[in-house]
Amino acid sequence: MKVLFLTKAYAFIPVIFLSIIINIAHAGTSPTSNLNALLIEARTINTQVTDITLTTDNLCHELLSAHQAARALINNIETVNASLAGPITVDNDSMQALDDLSAVIVSLAASSTTLSSDLAALNSTGSMLVISNGISAMLRLADDIGIMADRILEMADKILIMADNIGVMADRIILTQKIQSDNLALTQASVLTTQANSLALVSVINSSSYNADFKTQTLNGNNLATVIKTTVLTSFNMASKWASLSTDVTGLLAQINTTHAAIITALSSNTVYVDADSYKSLADMNIMVSSLSIAIQGLTLATEGLAPITRDSTLSNSMGSILQISSDIGIMADRILEMADLILAMADNIGLAADQIITTQQLQNTNYATTLGSIETTQEIAISIIAINSL
Repeated sequence: MKVLFLTKAYAFIPVIFLSIIINIAHAGTSPTSNLNALLIEARTINTQVTDITLTTDNLCHELLSAHQAARALINNIETVNASLAGPITVDNDSMQALDDLSAVIVSLAASSTTLSSDLAALNSTGSMLVISNGISAMLRLADDIGIMADRILEMADKILIMADNIGVMADRIILTQKIQSDNLALTQASVLTTQANSLALVSVINSSSYNADFKTQTLNGNNLATVIKTTVLTSFNMASKWASLSTDVTGLLAQINTTHAAIITALSSNTVYVDADSYKSLADMNIMVSSLSIAIQGLTLATEGLAPITRDSTLSNSMGSILQISSDIGIMADRILEMADLILAMADNIGLAADQIITTQQLQNTNYATTLGSIETTQEIAISIIAINSL
C-alpha cells in the first residue's frame, strides 16, 4: 500500500500560534523572555496533542492540525536561534526555561507514540485511504518532534558559545547541557517507536542519487578524524591548530547541510523509492560523526593538560574553537538523522524493507547517543578550562 500525503488545504487553524518578537542582539542580553515564549507555545501544542482522541472520522484532521502547530513552533525556534547574537548573559531562569522546553518535547514525543498506537487500533475499521493519510500525517508529526528536539539542543549550544559569563554559570550550564542531551535521546527513542508503530501498518524502498554525496562526506569526515588524531599540540601552536580544525569541521558541516537542503527540496513534492544502500551510507556517516566527536574529545583532553603553561589569549582562542567545533559536530549528527527521517517519511515502499529501516534507525540512534556523550564531555572540559583560568 502506497503512503499518500495530504495536499488539501484545510481552513481550520489548530492551536494559537504565538508570535515571538525577538531582540537579543544587544550585548549582555538574557534570552529568558524568548525561551519562555517558546515554552508557552510548546506546552500549548503538547496539550493539544495529549487531548487528541483519534477516530476514523477525525484522524487526518487532528494529526494535520498537530503537524501545522508543530511546524509553527519549529519556525519560531529557528527564528529565536537565528537571532541569537553574543555576548549573551545566561542566568538560572534561562537555563531553567531551556530545561523545561526540552522536557515538554519529551512529553510531546511520548504523546505521539501513544497516538501511533491508537492509529494502529483503527487499522481494522478505517478505509485504506484514511489510514494511509493518517500514517503520512503521523510520520510528519514524528519528524517535526525530532526536529524540535534537534533545534533546541542547537540553541543550547549556541547560547553556550555566546555566553559572556560561562565561568560564573559553569555548573548550571553543564547540568543543562546534560539534561538537553538526555532529553534528546529520550525524544529520539519515542520518535523511533512512533515510526515503527506507523510502519507496522504499511503493506507497501530509490534514494541512490544521494549515495555519492553521503560516501564522499563520510570519506572527508574520516580523513578529518585521522588528522585530528595525529595532531600534536603545543602551548605555542594550540590556537592555530584548533582554528584550522574548526575551519575544516565547518566546511564538512556545509557539505552535509547542502545535501540536507537538496533532500528537503526534492521531497517537498515527491515520494521516494528508498535504496537500502542509502540507509547504510547514512549509518556510515553517523559512525563517522561519532568518530569525529571522540577524536575531538581526545584532543581537548590534551589541551587541558597544556592549559597551565599556555598564555590566556591562546587558551581563550582555543576554547572558542573547541566550543564551535562541538556545536558543529552536534548539528552534523542532527542533519544526518533528519535526512534519514525525511527519506523515511516520504518513502513509498516502506513495507518491503521496514525491518531493515528500523534496525538501521536504531543503529543511528545508538551512534547519535555516543556522539552527544562525547560532545557533552568536550564541552565540560572546555567550560572547566574557562572557569579555572578565569577566561
